Amino acid sequence: MNKVSPVEVGHRIRAIRGKQTQVEFAAVLGVKKQNYISRYERGRIPSPDLLVRIAEIGQVTTDWLLTGKRGGARGAALSKQGKPLKKTKPAVRKPAVKKAAKPKQARSKSRRKKAK
Repeated sequence: MNKVSPVEVGHRIRAIRGKQTQVEFAAVLGVKKQNYISRYERGRIPSPDLLVRIAEIGQVTTDWLLTGKRGGARGAALSKQGKPLKKTKPAVRKPAVKKAAKPKQARSKSRRKKAK
């Protein structure tokens, strides 16, 4: 089973919205406020009934909407512009590299006297 990533779901909702504004898309979905669309696109998962409506409008399956798994009427899961959706790479943390300590230099006689 594929894992659901809220951020990836948001990217797919944005791809379905295409060139429509968030206000227009909210009206098509029957959502009262545009900021709900903004929330969904930033990673909040919509309710199940709203997910079904978004999938119907985008002509994709709810499986694709949630997991990115291909299938349904559009098959290749294209955005409204007809371009393939961009796949984002997961963030990879590089291991921390410790810098080698500099070797200590011997103090000169004049510096030893000042240090005391």
